[in-house]
Amino acid sequence: MEKIRVGVADDHEVILVGVESALGQCADIDLCFSVSTISDLLEKLASETIDVLLCDYEFAGDPHADGISLLRRIIRIAPQTKVVFLSMHTAPHILAEAMSAGAAGYIGKSRQDFVDLCHAVRSANRQAGFLPESLASQLLATVYSGGRKGSGLASLSVKEAAVVRMICSGLSITEVAQRLNRSPKTISNQKNAAMQKLGAKNDVELANIVRDLYR
Repeated sequence: MEKIRVGVADDHEVILVGVESALGQCADIDLCFSVSTISDLLEKLASETIDVLLCDYEFAGDPHADGISLLRRIIRIAPQTKVVFLSMHTAPHILAEAMSAGAAGYIGKSRQDFVDLCHAVRSANRQAGFLPESLASQLLATVYSGGRKGSGLASLSVKEAAVVRMICSGLSITEVAQRLNRSPKTISNQKNAAMQKLGAKNDVELANIVRDLYR
């Protein structure tokens, strides 16, 4: 039986150890590499062929560490590799953004989520998108809620939601533009559109609204 070739990238050592341990129990999976920086990841992808990459959504210390920007770089270097994101950030708009951008799956970092790692790898390798039941239910609930109410984060486009998330995490318009490879004017327009939809008059109100929506 040909094994599924897998790479892992995360900037937290404890996560790398946990993933390695979980994958080690899967006889049909071959762990080809485990790295903790984006530069090492891109070098590995350029020199090794893997089927599935389990990758953190954000890396500390990288100016282009946002998951969508990273996914685009991975696709350029290794278009045949399926990417399954690992992240503590599991808000519905982030899931939707990642999957629509081409991710093959998304999984949290809790101990319970790690039980699904092998399943996630197999599903991604079969080109069947993977979301744990808890995240899939959360995403569906948001979609249906948005359909009934026509408001909240579900009313935002994927691009607007990404901008809102970064603004609320403390990034400036310029920093968001650099991460998403868009012009500051475009980011400003998307931010303003999102604020209008959410009824926010300034950045403080925007942050409060987003926080309250996820309570």
